[in-house]
Parts: sequence; C-alpha cells; structure tokens
Amino acid sequence: MAIRLAVLGSGSAGNATCIEGGGARILLDAGFSCRQLAARLGFLGVEPHRLDAIVLTHEHADHVGGAALFSRTYNIPIYATAGTLRAASLDDGGVPSTYAVEAGTPFALGGLTLTPFAVPHDAVETVGFSLEAGETRVGYATDLGHGVDTVRRGLAQCDMLVLEANHDAGMLKSGPYPEVVKQRVLGRHGHLDNESAADLLGEITSDRTRRVILAHLSRTNNRPDLAIGAARRRFEEAGRKAPALHPADQAAPSPWFEV
Repeated sequence: MAIRLAVLGSGSAGNATCIEGGGARILLDAGFSCRQLAARLGFLGVEPHRLDAIVLTHEHADHVGGAALFSRTYNIPIYATAGTLRAASLDDGGVPSTYAVEAGTPFALGGLTLTPFAVPHDAVETVGFSLEAGETRVGYATDLGHGVDTVRRGLAQCDMLVLEANHDAGMLKSGPYPEVVKQRVLGRHGHLDNESAADLLGEITSDRTRRVILAHLSRTNNRPDLAIGAARRRFEEAGRKAPALHPADQAAPSPWFEV
C-alpha cells in the first residue's frame, strides 16, 4: 500500500508536511499561518477540509503556529502528546477536538498507523513519527539534537525518510547568530548538523530505503548542496548506493514523493 507526502515548507520560518496513505490524509506539523497552509495545500491540489487530522511533533511556533486557527477553520482534530497540547495551549477547549498520544504507542487514522517516538529536543515532549500503511513505512524526524536509540528504532527499515539536516557546523560557528543561540543549536537537544545527519542516515537506512528528504535546513547556516553532499559522501565511503536525496525548501512546497 503506497504512502505519498509533500513537504509544504521546512525551516525556522515554518514546517508542515502533507502525508497520504491507507485512505487517510494528514498534516504533520502546522507551522505556517492558516492562510499559508491553505495556499500551500492548494498548490498541491489538496482541499484543507478534506484532511483527517493535524499531527504535531512539538510546541515550537515553527511547528504549531497555524494549528489552532486551521483546526477551527476547517474542523480538523489535533493529535499530539499531552505535553505538547498543554505547552501549545491546545488543551483548553479552543479547538474542535484534541487527542493525546504517547511515545511508543501506535494509533490509527484510517488505514495509516502512526507510532510516535521520543526525540531529544529542547521542547516539552518532542516526538518523531513512523507511519505505516500495509507494508510501506515512512519515518519523520525534523528537530533533534542527536540520534538516540528511540530515534534509530523509529526510523529503521523505512522506505522513505524525512530527516533534519539543519546546519553546517562551520557556517554556524562563524555565522551571525548570538553565541547563546549557537550553543543551543549545537547542543544535545538542539538540531542535527549535516555530518551528524549523514552519520545517522548511514546507520538507519537499508536496501529498502528508496528516498530521503533532508529537512529544516537553515537559510543562514546551511546550503542544500552541503547537506546533500555530506549524506552522499557517507554512502560513498561505505561503498553503498545512496537513496534518492532531496532538500526540502522553506519557501515553496515540494513535489509529491511516493513509495
């Protein structure tokens, strides 16, 4: 059973991905305004009111900024951990319906099964997701400081991956960010740099992994060619054929990717 996805946009100015599989259609994160989310979905030919759910990874504004209004406007339920619902003020009755999910406990939306897994990031209760429809499996983790075992298990044996490659460490260290922000990004609960993302891909990908979308690229401290190059080198060094590698864009939706 196929799963397809399109990244509506990914980066510090907003993150959202539309995923279809098993007869379900979801919005994974909603970090743009309601108007922008609707416009970007429209670019992909998706009518907002035909979404089955909004699923959130954590409460930072670039992941939940449009969630409440979008939920109210189109009467779409929100799924997130209890910590995320609380931290994003989504558990106070201001949206049509919310459902608390737990890391390690699968839940189903139609024929699409989602399993949250814990992710090390500086938010209350950050998770990534594996998504399965039939024998097809997709992994999603966009904000993480390092690849702990829960992440490795959650992203293992996937046909397609969406993984953060936030920054080039050299560009970040010599760049314009204040020192406190640099240390946050570089920290164990910050964001993955290109080399760390490449190392993690080398560990978790298998022969079944056909496609990888590198997400949350910093516009100030990274470039798509650097992120793709780091990943490709790791596969070359290991004597392995790299899966198809794609950088997600902040400004415009990606095409549909299907496995």
